[in-house]
Parts: sequence; structure tokens; C-alpha cells
Amino acid sequence: MIIVMGTPGAGKSTVLSALSAKHPEIKVVNFGTVMLDIAKAEYGVAGRDDMRKLPRDKYRELQRKAAQAIAKMPPSTIIDTHASVNTADGYHPGLPLYVLSELPIDALVYIYARIEDVIERRRRDTSRQRDAEPPEQLRLHESINLAMVSAYSVHANAPVKFILNETGRLEEAVSQLERCVRI
Repeated sequence: MIIVMGTPGAGKSTVLSALSAKHPEIKVVNFGTVMLDIAKAEYGVAGRDDMRKLPRDKYRELQRKAAQAIAKMPPSTIIDTHASVNTADGYHPGLPLYVLSELPIDALVYIYARIEDVIERRRRDTSRQRDAEPPEQLRLHESINLAMVSAYSVHANAPVKFILNETGRLEEAVSQLERCVRI
């Protein structure tokens, strides 16, 4: 199982969509969508942004249940998730140890982009309701993500690959991801 993370707005979903289009045999599962499906059924949550408002114990339980469901999927599954989630309480790890311990991880991938590109991509993305973050805040979030990804790599005993998703060079990012999944 490969876990793909990225700075929100770096184009992680775009890279994964392009990979899926080229290789329909690859199953990409969004960790947040699995959590949302469980949250809707068990807690009456209406949308993705409402999950962040759950009490901490419920949110942690939700993460564990999602990890257990994903762990039952084929080992060729790619998990799309976040390295950290910025909440009112601070940055929560996207893959805390109790989640990592549930998943058979072969490799971790972190997709990133220049901060200026992230800002522009977020501005153009009308499908999401993201909080506006100044460049300094985005750099902090990126630093926290890099620290978290490094910790995940150590705890999962799995390599981490960093992929730069430059504007206008999507195919290069997809090619690098293909090599990670050994297509």
C-alpha cells in the first residue's frame, strides 16, 4: 500500500487523477472520503468540513475505523490523505501512530509545489471551501507536513519520495509517481 500526501493545493488530487486515468487498474482511495462515509453513518455528519468539528475522541475513533476499513483493501491500493490537518486546536497528524499501525505501508509519497503556485491553485479552485492562508502560514504548514511525513516514514519503516508538481509539468509528476508504484 502506498500513501500519497501533499500540501493542500499542491495538486496531489490532480496527479492522482492523471495516474488513475493512465492506469485504471490502480485503485486510489481517499482516506477522508472513507472517514466521511463512516461519519455520516455513525455520527450524522453532513459534510467533510464538519468532521473537523467532532470531539477529539470521536475524530480519533473515526480515523481508526477508516484505517481498519482501508487495511482490508488490496495491497496495490493507493491512499490519498493529508500529512496534517489544520484545525482550531492546531495541527493534527493525518496518520497518527494508531492509524499507521493498522496499515500495511510499502512507501510514502509527498507531493509539493512552490508556495506561489499553491496560492494560485487554491484561488482558482472553486470546488473547495479552504481558509485563506498567507504565504507564511502555508510555509509553516508545509514545514509541519514535512516533519510529520518524516516521522511516518520512521514509524512505518517505509521510504518516502518527494515529488515536485510544477505548473505545466503534470506528466513529470505522474511519471515519478508511476516509478514509486512500480508500474
